[in-house]
Amino acid sequence: MTDETTPPGKTPRESYTVLSESMMPDQLNHHGNVFGGVILALVDKCGGVVARRHARLPVVTVSIDRVEFNQPVYANDYVEAHGRIVRVGRTSMDVLVTVTAEQVETGVRRQTNRCMVTYVALDRLNGRPAPVPPLVLETDEDRRLHAIAERRTERRRAEARDDVDDW
Repeated sequence: MTDETTPPGKTPRESYTVLSESMMPDQLNHHGNVFGGVILALVDKCGGVVARRHARLPVVTVSIDRVEFNQPVYANDYVEAHGRIVRVGRTSMDVLVTVTAEQVETGVRRQTNRCMVTYVALDRLNGRPAPVPPLVLETDEDRRLHAIAERRTERRRAEARDDVDDW
């Protein structure tokens, strides 16, 4: 249900984003791999573009969940971050970002990272949380990823309630 403050719904296709970057020697750690922070920056940039495209408002990063570096990324690898929105709340958006690296000389691609990033939209007037369009789920894959994101949200809420008692 929408009202005059809620924008019309949007599909994940409308905000899907791919950001690409060629990794350079100045981005390497002492092991010869690209710094994890460089990959995280690309993840956050990609997710931020997805969230802004969906909300059409400024956004801020709230959390990045379960970042796993499954494969190293090397200098001269061509890296792509693929972002798609999978869940929205009233003002928040969950974006799934998958990172792949391609060894340019051979064309071999490998998935190196996958994580969920949460953003909150801000109104332009005073920087307060602002309503975002509802998510219109079109495909079985949209619904599957949405269900995963819903379970993640419930886990995070339960953990937050437990954390209050630990402080």
